[in-house]
Amino acid sequence: MWSVRLYSLALSLLLQCIGPAAGRPSGCVDDVEAVRESEIKGTQPPVVRFEISLTTQSIDAAGIGSREAIFINDAFIGPTLYANQGDRIEFVVHNHMQQDTSIHFHGIDQRSTPWSDGVPGLTQSQIRPGASFLYNWTAHEAGTYFYHSHAKSQMMDGLYGAVVIAPNDETPRPFHLISSIEADQAAMLAAEKLMRPIFVSDWSQYTSAEYHGIQHAANIDFSCMDSILVQGFGSQYCLSEEELDDMTNPIVLQLLKELARGHMTPKGCIPPLQMFNGDFELHLENVPELAYNKCKGGQSSKGNYTIDVDSSIGWAALTFVNPGGLYPLQLSIDSHELYVYAVDGQYVHPIVADRVLVNTGSRISVMIKLDQEKARHVVRVANDYLNQILGGFAELAYDGATNAPEHPHPKTNYGGKLISSEMVSFVPEDSSPYPALRPAQSADSTFKLRLKKLGQPYRAYEWTQTGSLGYNISHEHDDPPLLLQNVEDVPVTELTLKTQIGDWVDLVLVTAGPFAQAHPMHKHGNKVFLIGSGSGNFPWDSVEEAIPHLPEGTFNFQDPPYLDTFNTVEMEGQANDTWTAVRYKAEYAGAWLFHCHVQTHLSGGMGMVVLDGVDAWPEVPLAYQEWNGFEPPALS
Repeated sequence: MWSVRLYSLALSLLLQCIGPAAGRPSGCVDDVEAVRESEIKGTQPPVVRFEISLTTQSIDAAGIGSREAIFINDAFIGPTLYANQGDRIEFVVHNHMQQDTSIHFHGIDQRSTPWSDGVPGLTQSQIRPGASFLYNWTAHEAGTYFYHSHAKSQMMDGLYGAVVIAPNDETPRPFHLISSIEADQAAMLAAEKLMRPIFVSDWSQYTSAEYHGIQHAANIDFSCMDSILVQGFGSQYCLSEEELDDMTNPIVLQLLKELARGHMTPKGCIPPLQMFNGDFELHLENVPELAYNKCKGGQSSKGNYTIDVDSSIGWAALTFVNPGGLYPLQLSIDSHELYVYAVDGQYVHPIVADRVLVNTGSRISVMIKLDQEKARHVVRVANDYLNQILGGFAELAYDGATNAPEHPHPKTNYGGKLISSEMVSFVPEDSSPYPALRPAQSADSTFKLRLKKLGQPYRAYEWTQTGSLGYNISHEHDDPPLLLQNVEDVPVTELTLKTQIGDWVDLVLVTAGPFAQAHPMHKHGNKVFLIGSGSGNFPWDSVEEAIPHLPEGTFNFQDPPYLDTFNTVEMEGQANDTWTAVRYKAEYAGAWLFHCHVQTHLSGGMGMVVLDGVDAWPEVPLAYQEWNGFEPPALS
């Protein structure tokens, strides 16, 4: 254990670093380089200390006008936390904003530190304006993750950054499955050590608070963004009506014509029609003109982001991370195949694709063979939902090249559709872990959930994950947080489930139609195996009961995807409903949020609490009961 003297020293140093970046002493951490405390000896793991300061500043990320955003250490998009597998992380947050906040470490299992999961009202109290908080956890699993706010929808305002945990040398890599040539394998290993996380996200000219305000005033499920950002900046493109028609899904286009609207809006969006919002009283007079119908057009002063690569290595490793508010994104690179080698931080059996889907909350790691012309090759990113035609661009530059390629070979168009039917798409649900991981062949308990809009008398933007109740955003202010309560006193409800430690648990999610859309679901605390999916309802009480009634191969217990963020199945054929089944082992006791990662759906109620391992409930340290993770001051 740390000595009181060492903690006092750490706290003293921390207090000196509370001010804004410009006024802090040089010893404070405000860059991508974390400070490794080499003084730690014996059996204790190395400690990586990482500090961020949060402020609100103005930014014009897409050249269409400035808006407020959240800056981390005076930068838009936070610095990357680099650590080694097994390191202990001390992550300090200084809140200089005029609003409460918190930080969640997306994909980090928190197996022995559930009080550092960062969900206000559930695992901690809010970090108040002017306050600091110390998150303390161990990097048990290697891979690429990210930290982001879990307060309100602050992620839509830019509060996020990457977490890269380097694997141990003995960890088996799947690179020999990409190429049998030893030189290629060595080059890929070198490229992995230089892997860069690249954030791709949707972006609105409205702050998250303004965005939700429009929803409330107009009583609509607001879904129309302004641009796609790559690493924090991008452009707004205004297409002609003919161009939008060419890229609009034929079914959507036909519906618009039947409803006398004819086309997408100038911003490429489905207008807020009654048919798509449901049976609610809409107040469309409260929708600003800029929300749907006016496309300004513009470009960030920095232009499109450039991903520089060194062709002498032979390969490049990139991990695409989507922290966006609404949209899953399709991504391709002109003239290059993408060799997917990890998903959500987990190595997978490699898949070669022309286009990859990066869902909200997902991380897709790819190897790229650098064997093309030394030029600037276009990276294309586009919304995958049918509701809006929206694209963005970056450039992959060989050796600092400034020229465009002589003969570019695009894989997708502006709307993200493949140029050729012979090209291959990748979705995370196609992956299988490497080395192989298998779930139990049966579950100890099953919970069935139903994802849909709440309907009347609720509002058009309110959702449920359980069938009839929404998880109210006001739970962020619950005090004391649920983790600190006596778990025996917490009742089992539609929104609160309990499991026993070591149990295998099935979650069956039925997505209700009509227009059953895919929802990116994220369970805190652990990854899950996606064992099956299908169209129609799921009338059975368990997967075991369903197996004899469904076609052979419906369920996969041998090599299913292993993910921390997975998509439910969208509408298939004529069936209104779809279902998705996942299985996990409740091996880490704690209070875990399970929710849709679309920010407007979460704020609208699509979430619930899973209390895993109630028979082995953790004792929360005093530092996290009363002192925001810091040791209480020593009294003489």
